[in-house]
Amino acid sequence: MNMAIDEAVMTGMKEGRSSPVLRIYTWDPPTISIGYFQSAEEIDLERCRADGIGVVRRLTGGRAVLHDEEITYSILFSEADFTPFRKREIFLFIARCLVDSLKLLGISSNIAEKTRGCLASPNCFAAPAQYEIESPDAGKLIGSAQVIRDGVVLQHGAIPLTGSYREIAKYLKGEGHSFKRASYLNQVSGSGNCEGDLAKSIREGFSMHLPMRDGGLEPQELEAARELAKTRYANLDWLFRK
Repeated sequence: MNMAIDEAVMTGMKEGRSSPVLRIYTWDPPTISIGYFQSAEEIDLERCRADGIGVVRRLTGGRAVLHDEEITYSILFSEADFTPFRKREIFLFIARCLVDSLKLLGISSNIAEKTRGCLASPNCFAAPAQYEIESPDAGKLIGSAQVIRDGVVLQHGAIPLTGSYREIAKYLKGEGHSFKRASYLNQVSGSGNCEGDLAKSIREGFSMHLPMRDGGLEPQELEAARELAKTRYANLDWLFRK
């Protein structure tokens, strides 16, 4: 349903029926999302089923993330909202919003200047990619992925509160899945517990750069999302499209 809502809003924006939106959400049950171009064969689906772990393919690229004890953000806006509408500039703009969001929690972070580590790994948190958010000392803090279609951008990002995302190693085929260049917020936070304040800080951090107001889904967006959840995101044909 999380992925279906993002696609429903994206389609609504293409058709002029939806407004730009920043969503902040969690997952139930814990779920592995795989990138649009990633092969589902890299995931041990049988073990996921046995352990009650969901698996879903997202529209954005990148590699697999286990969403558990974290907050996910998604942001959608169109070419009419942002100039120049290019991937680099969009990534940098959103990265600055995220750095300011973490600063409100007393967490120092920076934007990765280049991709480091093993890009062959199916694990998103194996290494920071260019323009992702990392701790100066502890490694990658936020994993993000983006897609631009028909003049609308959708960017997803996983912000782990704890190290539970590392459990993904149990569900990835193969061996040697590293987290040497990755961390999580409660590890680098002075308070040691960011859960209660993270959603608020994300909203305030983005508000420094964007005019924002509280809102909810429009009825047509919710209806479209429910249909997509059934016909696409719960469909094995979609999961195994690669």
